[in-house]
Amino acid sequence: MKMFLGVALVLLAVFLTFFAWAPYPWSLGTSQGKFPVIDVEPEEMIDVPENPSVLKIVTFNLGFLYGEGSEGVNYETRSKEFFLKTLEDASSEIKSWGADVICLQEIDFDSARSQFINQAEYIAKKAGYPYVAEAVSWNANYIPFPYWPIKNNFGRMHSGGAILSKYPLTDHEVILLGKPESQPWWYNLFYLHRYFQKVTINAGEKKFKLINLHLEAFDKLNREGQIKELSEKIKSEAIDFVAGDFNMLPASASKRSKFYNDDNYENDRSYELMMKSGLAEVIPDEIYAKDEAFYFTFPAWAPDRRLDYIFYKPGLKMMRAEVLPSALSDHLPLRASFQIGSPSFNLYSQ
Repeated sequence: MKMFLGVALVLLAVFLTFFAWAPYPWSLGTSQGKFPVIDVEPEEMIDVPENPSVLKIVTFNLGFLYGEGSEGVNYETRSKEFFLKTLEDASSEIKSWGADVICLQEIDFDSARSQFINQAEYIAKKAGYPYVAEAVSWNANYIPFPYWPIKNNFGRMHSGGAILSKYPLTDHEVILLGKPESQPWWYNLFYLHRYFQKVTINAGEKKFKLINLHLEAFDKLNREGQIKELSEKIKSEAIDFVAGDFNMLPASASKRSKFYNDDNYENDRSYELMMKSGLAEVIPDEIYAKDEAFYFTFPAWAPDRRLDYIFYKPGLKMMRAEVLPSALSDHLPLRASFQIGSPSFNLYSQ
C-alpha cells in the first residue's frame, strides 16, 4: 500500500511539474510592448523607388507552411527537408507577387513542428525583403496537440505573425489579446494569443500606419470584443491599413454554418462592427455579393468562405484587389494595390 501510494505521489509530482513547465512562458491576460525591427540582408536586393506612387500590400495566413492538415486533423510531423522545400517554394511565389509589404499570420520562428526554422527571416532573405517585424503570440515549451499519438504533438512552440517590407519599418508594437473566457483555464494555458501588430511604413516621404492581425476563430463574443478594441485603436491612432486573418464572414455571405469543420458564424456581428471602424474594405460587400466564390480564401484546396481582409483609410485610392492562387497553406493570399502618389510616368504619352 505504501509503495503504491509512493508511486502515485511520484507520478502526480511528475505530472504537475510537466504541467507547470510545458506552457511556460504563458499569459492568461493581455500584454503589449515595443519591439525592434530586424534587418535582413536579402540574397538579391530589389530596387524600390525613392518616392513610390503605388503601395502593394498582401495578407497571407501561412499555416506554418504545412498545407492541408495544419489545424491538426490527420496531422503528422514532417521532415526538415519538407519545410526547406516549402520555404523555397513560398519565397519564390511571394517574390513573384511584387508586393511592397507582406502581412503574415501563423508563421513559425523557432518551433519543433516546423523543424526550428525561422520562416519569416528565411522568406525575407530569399524573396528580397530587408525589413522584418516579428510578433510572438504563441510561446510555450511544449504544446500537447494534436493529442494522440504523442509523437505528433507540436512540442516546442514559438510562433505568431510577421510583417515583411521593402521599405523601412518603425514604431513596431505588439498587443496580445485576451483569450476566450468560455475556454477552461487549463486549456488557455496552452492556447495561442490573438494579436494586433502595428508598424509605421516609411515609403519615401510618406508614412503609413499598418496593423497586421489574427483574430479569434472559435468564440464569436471574444472576436467581437477584439474588433471593438481594434476600432478604438484605429480611431485613436489614425491607422491607415489593417490586414490579416479576421476569421469572420462578409455581411452578405450566403452560407454561415454547417461548414466541413463545424465552424458557425450565425449571429456573428464581427463584420458589422468592423465596418464601424471608419475604414473601407478593399472588396466591398456589394461587390463580394455578386460573385462570392471569386473571393473565397479558405480552405485553399476547396474554398467555401472568406476569412482574410485588407481595410484602408478612406481618402487613399485603392486601385485593385484580388485573391491570389496558392497551394502553400490552408488559406489563400489577398493582394491590394493603392495609389499613394503621382504616377512616375505619363500613361498617355505613347
